[in-house]
Parts: sequence; structure tokens; C-alpha cells
Amino acid sequence: MGIAGNAQAGPATWPVFYRLAGTELWERFSLHGMKALLTLYLVREVLADGAALPWGMAGLRAMLEALWGPLSPIALGSNIYGLYAALTYFVLPLGGLAGDRLFGRRAAVAAGAVLIACGHLLLTDAYLLLPALLLLILGTGLLKGNLAAQVGELFPAPDGRRDRAFAIYLAFLNIGVMLGPLVCGLLAQALGWGYAFGAAGVAMLAGLGLYLTIPATPRRARARLAVEEDRAYRPVTAIGAILVVILAFCAYEQVSNIFLLWVADAIRPTVWGLPVPPAWFASADGVFTILMVILTMRWRWLASLRDWDRLAMGCAAIMLGYGLLALVAGTGLRSTAGPLAVLLLLDLGVALVWPAGLAIITGATPQRLAGVMVGIFYLHGFFANLVVGALGALYERVPVATFWSIHAGIAASAMLVSLILRAFDGEKRMFRMPWRLNTAP
Repeated sequence: MGIAGNAQAGPATWPVFYRLAGTELWERFSLHGMKALLTLYLVREVLADGAALPWGMAGLRAMLEALWGPLSPIALGSNIYGLYAALTYFVLPLGGLAGDRLFGRRAAVAAGAVLIACGHLLLTDAYLLLPALLLLILGTGLLKGNLAAQVGELFPAPDGRRDRAFAIYLAFLNIGVMLGPLVCGLLAQALGWGYAFGAAGVAMLAGLGLYLTIPATPRRARARLAVEEDRAYRPVTAIGAILVVILAFCAYEQVSNIFLLWVADAIRPTVWGLPVPPAWFASADGVFTILMVILTMRWRWLASLRDWDRLAMGCAAIMLGYGLLALVAGTGLRSTAGPLAVLLLLDLGVALVWPAGLAIITGATPQRLAGVMVGIFYLHGFFANLVVGALGALYERVPVATFWSIHAGIAASAMLVSLILRAFDGEKRMFRMPWRLNTAP
């Protein structure tokens, strides 16, 4: 089921962890490099005037137009992108279930990587666009949750190392998110779409090669770990942490949507008199996240806190970030210092919320259910994007300061829920199940 490691998270654990984190880096490089090009590829190549429709596109277009009415190439491309992005999150619990119950996590991750690489290969032929996207969706579902679940398996003891590991994992993840669009975008512009998608596929194969260097856990060791794991299951703790993360990200994710529009309209940033693309603030978001991860790991007091404390503090940082944004918007300040300070607070929140949430969930879930629960955790992206889109419709209907205050309120509700759960999930473990799971093979 798992990977080589030991129940005490000894020194040999960290080399395995860094290979898992490196695999995630290459996966994010691969998929985010492709996603950064997908809408442009659809509009300029696949759906361009005179281009032959890809296999299955006529039926998909008819289905979408039955819902939304006639769609231009831009509108159709945007809908396909949104449908693809939503489904990659939606299938994650199913992929986790497959890793938990059917194939084992190692086989699920390897199969997912192969499917993703094949999906990128098919993307080089516009006619095979929809089968390519289907392979990418299925591959992501198998790989993502099972990979993160294995990180949790490496650190079974609640001694803070799991939280630290997931913080480092988040940093690796963001490196891939930044580098993928940069490299693939340059290749698409200089050499063409095929080279860009080919590079994304090679990146995923590089991640698979790195992953396969991790020795598999012997069958006897897996059975021993399963028996050692016979502990009380805390489903309310795990589900509660997932709820907090979903609420926090329903506020945070607006940073990649209306926040950039607000920067373009209200701030109009310049450097030495030259206009700064608002998209640079999205890049700054990734850089700041990595810096905040380093800060949370180096600040000893912060690193010593319980996971629930860090989760609540992260929600508070997101609340303060949007509160500051409401203040800046209400006063009409046009300095770039305002949105940059907002990003620092929001990314501090993410650097606390994401690792602490995953640490709580994997710590409260038996090994044989970890893939499913981590897959459900990743649904925060699915729900957050739905909420962000719906909230975005309010931007032109309410005062701008009120709009950002609504997001601060959502983060405040996440903080309140986390504090309530923290109070009950203490030493008495009131959220433990009154029975013990039979985890023997």
C-alpha cells in the first residue's frame, strides 16, 4: 500500500519525503504548464475559424449550448477549461478510494503519472483534445490524493513533523506551479504547441522516474503497520478540518480572480512609469507563499504550536488580509504597497492553513482511508472555485469595500469553526469513535 519508512519517522524518512515532494513538483509543473495554455490553445488553435472540430466536440458543444445558449469560441473555450478544472478536483476522492481499496497507493500514483503523460502526448493532436483531457482528469484523480496520503504515512506521530513536512510539500508544489507556465509558455511561443505539451509530458515522466526510486514497503511491513494503526478513528475531527479549509479557501481563491481585476482598475501599478501587468501579482502570490512557508518553519514559536492553533491563526491571517483590502479599497489608496501587504497576509494564511489542515486530516484518519480523506480535502479547490465565481458576480453590485469585507467574514467563520473544533479535540479526544477499526489485512 505505502512506501518505505518507519513508524517513528526516523532519519531515513526524510529522503523518501523529498522524493515524494519532488514528484509533486513535477506533477504541478506538468499540469499547470498545460493549464496556463489550455484556453489559449482552444481559442487560437482548436476552435479557430476553419479548423476541423475535434472528436466529440460537436456533442459537447451542443450540451453546453443547451445550458448557456450559443457560445462563441472564447465562451466555449472558457467553459471547456472550467469543466476540465472542476472535474480534476471532483474525481480526487474516487482516486483516493482506488488507492485505498483497489490498487494500492504506489500503483495508483504510477498509473496516474502514466495517464497524465499520455494525455499531454494526445494534446499535441488537436483532434484528440477531449480524450486527452479525459486522461489528464483520470490521471490527476489517481495521483494527487494518493501522493499526499503517503506523506502523512511517513509521519504517524503527532510531534509536529507531519505539519512541517506538509509545509515543505506546499513550497515544492508552488515551485512547480511557477515554473510550469514559465517554461511551457516560452516553448509554445518560440516553437509551437506541440513542444509545450511535450515538455509537460516529459516533466510528468521525470516525476514518475523520481517516484519509482522510492522502495516499496514490504508486504510484511505493511501488515505490521496496519496492526499498529489500530487506534480510535476521529471522523468529526477530519471532516471538521476539511470544512475549515474549504471555508478558508472560499475566501482566499478570490486572489486569482477579482483581486487581479481590482488591481488593474483601482491601482494601475507602474514601475518607473511603465505599467505592470496585473498577472505579475499572481506570480508574486506564488513567491510570497514560498517565503511564508519558510517563515512558518523558521519561527520556532509558530512551529511549536498545535495544528489546530496554526489552522486558526491561518484563517485569522486571511481575515486580516481581506480586512486590510477592504480598508485600502474604501480609502481609495493607489499605492502598490497595499495589495502587496494584502498578499503577504493571505499567503501567510495559506502557509498555515494548508499544511495544518492536511496534518490534522491524515492524523485523524486510519491509513486505509487516508487516500479518500485526502481526496475529499482537495475538494476545497472544487467548492472554492464555485463560490469564488458566484461571489464575483457581486463585485459590480455592492461597494468595493463591502465586497472584500464579505471575504473577510468568510475567513472569520473559518477561524470560528476551527476554534470550536480545537476546544473539543483536546486531550479528552471527545471526537474519537467509541469503537476501534479492524485494520488487519
